[in-house]
Amino acid sequence: MEEQQEEILKVNEFERGIDTVVRTRNDNVIFADLANEPFRYSSSNDLLETDKGRKALRDMLSVFFDYQRPRLQVLASYARGANHNILSGQRRLDKEKADYRVRHKWGGYISSFVTNYIIGRPVSVGMIEQGDQKQLSAISDIEWQNDINALNADLAFDASVYGRAFEYHFRDKDSVDRVVLIDPLEMFVIRDQTVEQNVIAAVHLPVYDGKVHMTIYTTDRVLTYKPFSPNSVRLVLETDNKHEYKDVPVVEWWNNRFRMGDYESEISLIDAYDAGQSDTANYMSDLNDAMLVIKGDLDAIGLDAVTSAKLKEANIMLLQSGVSTTGQQTSADADYIYKQYDVQGTEAYKNRLANDIHRFSRIPNLDDDRFNSTASGIALLYKMIGLEQVRKDKENYFTKALRRRYELISNIHKVINAPVIDADKLTFTFHPNIPQDVWTEIKAYIEAGGEVSQETLMENATFTNYKTEQERLLKQHGGSDEEIRQMVGGRDDRQADNQ
Repeated sequence: MEEQQEEILKVNEFERGIDTVVRTRNDNVIFADLANEPFRYSSSNDLLETDKGRKALRDMLSVFFDYQRPRLQVLASYARGANHNILSGQRRLDKEKADYRVRHKWGGYISSFVTNYIIGRPVSVGMIEQGDQKQLSAISDIEWQNDINALNADLAFDASVYGRAFEYHFRDKDSVDRVVLIDPLEMFVIRDQTVEQNVIAAVHLPVYDGKVHMTIYTTDRVLTYKPFSPNSVRLVLETDNKHEYKDVPVVEWWNNRFRMGDYESEISLIDAYDAGQSDTANYMSDLNDAMLVIKGDLDAIGLDAVTSAKLKEANIMLLQSGVSTTGQQTSADADYIYKQYDVQGTEAYKNRLANDIHRFSRIPNLDDDRFNSTASGIALLYKMIGLEQVRKDKENYFTKALRRRYELISNIHKVINAPVIDADKLTFTFHPNIPQDVWTEIKAYIEAGGEVSQETLMENATFTNYKTEQERLLKQHGGSDEEIRQMVGGRDDRQADNQ
């Protein structure tokens, strides 16, 4: 009897049910302070060569695997749309009730939107002063060999999701400068204890077959360790090699000052939106299973529980009235009762959550009629002022990372006598990826009396560019190979595609 009593749910607590079970629910993702704590130590030599330093390194590894990696995994789940909170725990207590787990890819949408807006168009690299063209040519070659635009987009996306991203530098077997992406789930950096917070080591922790294959990069060494379990850290050195970068060959990209993802602080809103949509789906499904109520003198009509269940299964209910002991006619009635669904209130609640997600992530709501109520370009930019502020903040941190990238390349070039790059003199220009009606502006300029060159017109056409068209026109009119070569400045097909 007690066991049956525990299964009875309170009718006014559709999603909650038994109080003792509710206490085990956790409807909020909360990260510990250590989950995003930066690692710092005095020096790499003290860290790797002293007993105190090795103990500190083991502590860092434990914190990374126990606190920081789980945070990164949760953030990654929201980027993929496999939202952690809605998929975890028990939501419905009645086994026969619907239990939809509706997920919305808010995290991936926010990160993709911001990343493509800021770095969807290639970053232009230039110099403060008119410098040696060999430097820009060397940078162009490095960008081509590493598909740098795609790499920058991946780094910016990781920074948007995790709050940080990593790139690793090395020279391959063909003596080519290589820059590759490292998953933030597999790496952390250690900074010194000065106000400059210089990187003194980077720890790479890929996991294969349940074992951690750790590599540590310092300013002049590459140390590999024998594989160990994440739950049992053992520091057994396997190899110790030198490198020539004169610095840790890893660049950490920061998303913002707090190394937080673009939607990390909105996870509670995303969870509430998922829950609201899931509850709505559950309500709609459960409406199909309305409850049958039979009223009247059941004894008089001979209707027991077994008989009524069979009649319900057959979708037939035959009720016959009888005569009571006092000689009065009895009555019997059967009807279904349905849950009431407040459509207007529920939809208003979910719309409010969606608007809050847009507001606090500073992503414009393109479906909002107020956003699309004006065609003025400057008016639209004002409505995107929040995203513009995010863009400027990100560009400042991304510029630091890009400058450090070319500092590392310059360091190795000094050793191998390759073209040295003055990273301090480089400029990085970001181009917001936003639709612009350039031709309307050009037309207005011409109508106002201005003149526009053919080169400008061609460069603003989406289907061609000036040098390509000049080359084609010269060929069309019988120009020689030497004339064509001089016209295009000796460029090759690779450079033509980048124009």
